[in-house]
Formats: sequence, structure tokens, C-alpha cells
Amino acid sequence: MTGPSDWPLPPEGVRFMVPRFLLQRLAEHPLADGLYPRAMGYYPEALGHRVERQEHADHLLLYCAGGRGMLRVNRRQYPVARGDLMMLPAGLLHAYASSSRDPWTMYWVHFDGSDVDAFWEQMHFLPDRPVRHIGAAPKVVSDFETLLEVRSNGFREGYFVHAANHLRQMLSMFALMISTHLRTSSGDGFDLQGIHTLMQEKLHGQLDLATLAEAAGMSRHGFCRRYKAQTGNSPYQHFLHLKMERACYLLDISDQPVAEIGAALGYDDAYYFSRLFRKVMGMSPTQYRVARHG
Repeated sequence: MTGPSDWPLPPEGVRFMVPRFLLQRLAEHPLADGLYPRAMGYYPEALGHRVERQEHADHLLLYCAGGRGMLRVNRRQYPVARGDLMMLPAGLLHAYASSSRDPWTMYWVHFDGSDVDAFWEQMHFLPDRPVRHIGAAPKVVSDFETLLEVRSNGFREGYFVHAANHLRQMLSMFALMISTHLRTSSGDGFDLQGIHTLMQEKLHGQLDLATLAEAAGMSRHGFCRRYKAQTGNSPYQHFLHLKMERACYLLDISDQPVAEIGAALGYDDAYYFSRLFRKVMGMSPTQYRVARHG
């Protein structure tokens, strides 16, 4: 495998490679063989950080937590800034460099496993879009720090199995963040976030399709088609799911009668509310309330 570069480690920096004997165990472990880390690190304010790979057999993710730099893939250059994720699957030849004026702070992880291709697909990787913006999220930094803690446990296998599953959670979260960013920044004037805010504001009442379409400045048919293309659900389905999430919350925190909870969500007919709840949750509101104590 290619492995991390031999770039001189800066003060406070971290570079850790998983020992070969543990890599073999992870590749065979039923709870880790799908996705596991091979190496990981942290380069703070990495002035002079520059890497060029003529061969690339590793899968690699790098998260820019500050500063900026540049990535080159297939003779094209891509700017990298705070909150950007660089995605470099095995075989994708590349070069990257930190800015000399505003050097980046970078977290990175090399990884492997039988599920890697599925994760790249879930994260919407495209060879001409190797940089995705996920935002300057403290949660991302915290998760990388947690991953790096594995280096302080004496090479005990159980901790590395846990780290493998933590990495799986991280990549799943990246996929969600990328999808959310793509939906809310389509650049075509369709304000999905604004539509969802309107739905949240109307949880306690009714909201018809005509109102949503008008808020989007579209016909009802065009709005439905665009909404489903971006979310995979109809506007009605999403609004219903938001209402039922709220119903679950109210059932969890209070002993209000089911009819009152339904009324609080705009359903005057308690039986109709219960039917909708059962359709979404697979049980009645009363059964849900009993199950929460189980």
C-alpha cells in the first residue's frame, strides 16, 4: 500500500500507522473487515506541507480544519479551504499543497475494507469533484480526535475494532453532510432549507401543496417534481414524517391524552391521527407510549 507521506511532522502534529499484524486482524475481523483505518494524522498550520503521488494504492480522506491550499487531480487544480473534505480513492493520482500565506490545518485518514466502494458512492465521489464542502463543524474535528485516540492503547485489538466502527460512523456522517449541502446549494434558486423551515413553522396546523409551491415560486407539479428529485420523498411524506417525529417527542415527554397530542399537531380527529401514526411508526400512539417504558 502507498501509506502516508514522509513529510516532516510539525510540532503538535500526529502521524500514526496501524501495525501490520493489526491490519491483518482487522481485515479478517467480522466487525471491522468492511472498513478499517490504516493510518491517520493531524498537521496543524502545516506550512510547507506538499505531497505528490505517482502511485496511489490507499484510500485517503483529508479534512481541512483551517487555512487553505490546493489539490491537483487529472491535471486540474481545486482550491481547498476550511471546511472542505478531499476525497482520494485508491488509484486516483494526485498532488496537494498547503498555502504559504495561510497554511492549512489538516486531519487525515488512510483506510481500506470491503465496503469502501459503497462509502465512496454514498459520499457522491466523482473524479472531477474530489473536493466537497461539509463546513467547519466542531463535530468533525471531535470525531477525528476520537479516532486518533486509538494510538494510545498499546495496540490492543478491541480498541482498533472500535476505531474501525467509529470510522464507519464518520464516513456515514460525511455522506449525510455532503448530501445535505448538495440539496441546499443546488444553485438553481430552489430554497430547500426555506421550504423545510416553513414546514417546521406549520407543524401545529395544516400546510397544503399550493402554499409550499407558492413559497417556492413554482407550479404545484413543478414543485413536487423538484422536491422529490432532491429529497427522494414527496412534500406530503416529509411533512407527515416531521409531524410524527413531533408526536413521538410529545408522547415521550408528557402524559397528555393521545387526542390532545393529535390536536396539538392539527388533527382534530383522534382516530385519523392514530391511523397516520400507525402507518408511519408501525404501532399506535398508545402502543408507542407503552413500548417506551420497555
